[in-house]
Amino acid sequence: MGVPSGFTLLEDERPVWRSRMSFKANWSLILLGILFLLFSAALPPLIIFAIIIFLIVALRVIATEYFITNKRIYVKYGIISRKVFEIKNEWITGVMVRQGIIGRILNYGDIIYSTPGQYAGSVIMIGVSDPMHIRTIVEDVLRKNKEAERIREKIRELEKEYEFGRISPEKYEELRKKYDEELKKYL
Repeated sequence: MGVPSGFTLLEDERPVWRSRMSFKANWSLILLGILFLLFSAALPPLIIFAIIIFLIVALRVIATEYFITNKRIYVKYGIISRKVFEIKNEWITGVMVRQGIIGRILNYGDIIYSTPGQYAGSVIMIGVSDPMHIRTIVEDVLRKNKEAERIREKIRELEKEYEFGRISPEKYEELRKKYDEELKKYL
């Protein structure tokens, strides 16, 4: 899995999922383009409109990029004017899926990431294929991050106890090794 252009991975950061807007999310434009093609036999200029519509769909898909790592979520829209959102996982307060009836039938939808005040309170991945699965991926990443932070806190407490001489060097090494092994499961 590659990294989007303009995106640099941080230390200990690894890709989890990458995609673009689904063509299925553009079903109405694709249907309109097909209708123009069908009626272009009677009205030849309609083929130009069909080509323009198909180009718009292709550009929308190409210009939209989604990327999830174990530390951040990255959303990019646009070719001419561009919007780029980057959210640290610890800022995410909720993950919601929005699907209409056609979205449920075709298995695409929007994923909304709630954040406290950041970017007007939410960032949206528009037209994602299998949004319920992606929500599960994000929730798993968030759960692992919380668990890893809990273990890091235990390590900090252990280091304080050792510095104050409350535990022996042997006990410190034993517990530190145990916590490091536990932490590896979540990184």
